[in-house]
Amino acid sequence: MRAAHRSARVAAVVVLALGLEARADWHWLYYELGSDNALLDVSMADERTACAVGVVKSPSSGNSEPRVVCTDDGGQSWRPAQVGGQGLIMPLAVDMVDGLVGYLATFEVAGWTPQAKLYRTDDGGRTWAPQTLAEAPPGMLTDLTCLDASHCWAVGPAGAYWTEDGASWQAAALPALAEGQQLNGLYFVDALHGFAVGGQPGVEPADEWEEPVPPCCGFVLGSVDGGRSWQLLADGLAGALQRVSFTDAQHGWAGGGGAGYLLVASADGGESWSPLSLPAGAGGAPTYVMDVTFAAPDAGYAVANVGDGNPMVYTTADGQTWQLDATYASAFDDLSGMDRFVAYSVLAAASFPARGLGMVCGKNALVVGFTGQGFCQDTDADGHQSAVCGGDDCDDQNPYVHPAAPEQCNHLDENCDGVADDGFDFTRDPRNCGECGFNCQPAQVCWDSLCALDCPAGLTRCEQYCADLQTDPARCGGCERPCDFAHAAASCADGACLLGACEAGWVDLDEIDGTGCEYACTPSGPELCNGLDDDCDGQADEGLTDCGDEPDGGLPDGGGPDGGGGGDGDGPPPSAGGCGQAPGSALGLCLLLLLGLAARAWRRQIG
Repeated sequence: MRAAHRSARVAAVVVLALGLEARADWHWLYYELGSDNALLDVSMADERTACAVGVVKSPSSGNSEPRVVCTDDGGQSWRPAQVGGQGLIMPLAVDMVDGLVGYLATFEVAGWTPQAKLYRTDDGGRTWAPQTLAEAPPGMLTDLTCLDASHCWAVGPAGAYWTEDGASWQAAALPALAEGQQLNGLYFVDALHGFAVGGQPGVEPADEWEEPVPPCCGFVLGSVDGGRSWQLLADGLAGALQRVSFTDAQHGWAGGGGAGYLLVASADGGESWSPLSLPAGAGGAPTYVMDVTFAAPDAGYAVANVGDGNPMVYTTADGQTWQLDATYASAFDDLSGMDRFVAYSVLAAASFPARGLGMVCGKNALVVGFTGQGFCQDTDADGHQSAVCGGDDCDDQNPYVHPAAPEQCNHLDENCDGVADDGFDFTRDPRNCGECGFNCQPAQVCWDSLCALDCPAGLTRCEQYCADLQTDPARCGGCERPCDFAHAAASCADGACLLGACEAGWVDLDEIDGTGCEYACTPSGPELCNGLDDDCDGQADEGLTDCGDEPDGGLPDGGGPDGGGGGDGDGPPPSAGGCGQAPGSALGLCLLLLLGLAARAWRRQIG
């Protein structure tokens, strides 16, 4: 085993962790040499926390074993974790929500039948507990994503699933897919709007006389109800699609390959897709894009491979023009001998939680980290990056100081607004009368920054406060009558509370003062045909035609009453199972797809 504690390769990460200026480069963090070893997915929650998952072959027994490794120091060290189960366990996907909570998708083979399983960690990947997955589906789940600790989604040949409590998962309703098509990846823009992609996996020939069947027939699904049901947005794409990423509800990218496009982009919410050009590298043109992800609208990353041994990393600032990152190979400059072979490891996945910060993983159980231009550190791990490099944290050495921190009366500027102790009224606060920490006696009030026995004429004593009950929003019309409106400002006039301006992202739709600003919505312009309430009037697509009034836009759904593929409309179609339906070859076939090794099956066809 090779891990990130080797000093020669962790110098950049150590500097990063100390909050100093980090050199922009790639650096290997972890690997285990072996042709059957592979980390299939990696997820970074922040600059410190990450987990990578996959499978390795035991040198002693020769059997395949699950591999789950996590770090809480930016990759300087990695700790293994055990995932309980029966028979062969193969972790396929991971998503770390934050430094503690994360989810893991596996399939387990007990006998000959692969079965999809989901796990959750609440301690940064040290231990994993099984989740309740409806119907215990056969097959596998190959991708998952979360918005927070409770709202997550998972897809794969076994179907599509969702949870809103972070514990129990429900099967989603899917449209009927063509024979052989299976789900591979997904992405959610918000709690309602998501996208999923897939296609037909390639098939390796049984012997050298047979022709290989390349992956093909890509498709895109969309959901507007939090993943409970999915509708077909696009079908018949030339290549199979592996992963998808969106920067908003309209602009997305999907990667894959096979008999057609490697990277495609959409600007209309997934309904139409245009192929993008990827420059060739030293090993030639890429034959499969394994992952595509965006840290920001102007910071995109993709990993691809040429055949089964030439990894490639691409970046983009506009989503249309992609550049090959030729510096990736520098991550392995200090390796020699057999170790040097990890430089040619097929890449399977990428995770970039911030611009200029990320990790990629692949064969030989490899993890490679990147710290580059645009990355801004969060030294105190409070979720806010340092103001020194463009962030909003005015003291990145103190986790209790950042823009979201509550202001304390202690002569410090906790919320970074440039004013210490703002929000405290030294003229009237009996606990801070005249200055922080100066308490009036219980029989006294605070007025004009001095402790007094009673209030001035015209004011009412409310315990130790002197209040104008006609204008004081904290005591409007009475000592125990504060003005409080949901998601809105409040004022007091003539002893009555008045509703003020709504907070950003909220609208007073019902025009009832008592409910405040009750509707979560941000106006984005005139109403468009996109399933969204663009003008925040409580209706989506009103006044527009041909916007797909039926549950799945009028597309065939296999007879399910709600757009689902199953007979009862509550689960995946009966054929959902994908390569899990071929027990004898399930592991090998899915590894070929997940690692991009299927390139061997079609590279002769594409030159």
